Amino acid sequence: MSDSGRWYEEGLRFRCARCGNCCSGRGSVVVVSPREIEALARLRRMSVRAFVERHTRESLGERVLLDVPGGGACEWLERARDGTTSCRVQDAKPDQCRTYPFWPRIVQDRERWENEADACRGIGKGAPVPADEIDAAAGLERFRAALDTLLVELDAEIEALAPRCEVSGRCCDFVAAGHRLYTSRAEAERFARGVDLTGWDPASGLCPAWRERLCTAREHRPLACRSYFCDAEKEEATQAITERYTARLKDLHDRWRVPWDYRDWIHHLARLRDERAAPRRDDVKHR
Repeated sequence: MSDSGRWYEEGLRFRCARCGNCCSGRGSVVVVSPREIEALARLRRMSVRAFVERHTRESLGERVLLDVPGGGACEWLERARDGTTSCRVQDAKPDQCRTYPFWPRIVQDRERWENEADACRGIGKGAPVPADEIDAAAGLERFRAALDTLLVELDAEIEALAPRCEVSGRCCDFVAAGHRLYTSRAEAERFARGVDLTGWDPASGLCPAWRERLCTAREHRPLACRSYFCDAEKEEATQAITERYTARLKDLHDRWRVPWDYRDWIHHLARLRDERAAPRRDDVKHR
């Protein structure tokens, strides 16, 4: 993919340094699914019930692995005399552990990735991991597919309602209309996969796809654009649809553990433009 909207299109460098920092520290939790619990129980030659009772706890409605009492480190973390670490349940390690540091909240943007280097000694080391492999590890491919499906369902519901569009383009001239468009970052990234942000000036207050009062990127529009119409007779109905689908979008982020970064559309696009234009850093300095 040549222009996916991802800031890490050229890949990210990571090679595990076996420092164990990702397996220790207060406040971190490893969520385990029933499938992962079964695999861990089988490896430890325990029944699922016994493993759940002895090695997990409930947190916010989910089952998580226990830490060493008073220390914050995973109870399966083992430290060698030379300071390196290993995992005593390596063969049944949960997906959350296997995919670190390629978690949605960490690869969300360049700043979060570079900040994670404070804890992870492996970030910035080794050969670049390809962007598509990062997406697969983070589950972002499936999240984006689910987002596409959500927007298709929204379009069908709007089409059935048949609100009138005056094709005036006023809704896309945010300054003239006196309103602001709010979206998730994920929607902005989806939009940026089909729109060239090079040369676009955020100070204009105009959407980069706005040309001669028309949208030139209708396939890539965010949710709020798809459900906004000037039809006063259908305004209450379209607002209700917008609120319902925005709630579904939030649930989608929660389910796939993608950070819910919901803010001004121009802000999102400006940040994506800047991240794309930033020079590549082969290594991350550990502070």
